[in-house]
This record gives sequence, C-alpha cells and structure tokens, in this order.
Amino acid sequence: MPDLTISSTLHESGRVLTLDGEIDMATEARFQEAVTEALTTQPHGRVVLDCTDLRFIDSSGLRVLIRAHKAAKEQQALLVIAAASPRVLQTLRITSLDTRIPVFDSVSQALAAPQTA
Repeated sequence: MPDLTISSTLHESGRVLTLDGEIDMATEARFQEAVTEALTTQPHGRVVLDCTDLRFIDSSGLRVLIRAHKAAKEQQALLVIAAASPRVLQTLRITSLDTRIPVFDSVSQALAAPQTA
C-alpha cells in the first residue's frame, strides 16, 4: 500500500516539509494537515515542500496544493516546491501549477529565494 511520510524541519529562512512516498486519496488528509500546520506556524514566512523522495501525486494532492497556495497568499506567506522528480514536475506542468507555485531545483535554492518568488 502506498504511504506518505512527512517530516518538518525549521530553518532560519523557513519551514521545510520533506515528503517521502505518494500523495493520493489515502494520504491526502495527512498532507493537508501537515501543510496547514506548517503555514499556520510560519505566518508571513516560507514553507518549502521538499519533493526529493515524492514518487507520485494525483488530483487529491493537487487539490491540497491549490488550497495551500491560496492560504499562503492570504497569510502573505510563500509556499514553494523543491527538488521535484521528473514525474512530479510533469504533473505540475500539465496542470499549470508550476506557474502559480514557484518550483526550485533544490531545497537550498528554495530557502535562499527572495520572499517574493
């Protein structure tokens, strides 16, 4: 059964959520909860989704990203995606989410980017 592990690390310039596994209907609620908590604890800050080990994201996960993007904008926070695999990047491109949520090649680039990225 696909699963998702999420770990949260606070850095000087933002919170990093490391995603390991797959985001689908079975893991959507856990992903939503983690992103909501991260945005709540980083008001006016930055939340980086480290997708290095994220193997798959379906429409359930994309819905969470859309809601999180809206919530981040309302809170004047920055939500970014880092180190996405080619498969995840393709999904973000097909849905044009990569034009709304900034995507970086690495977590360090995402943490170093200007807040207005």
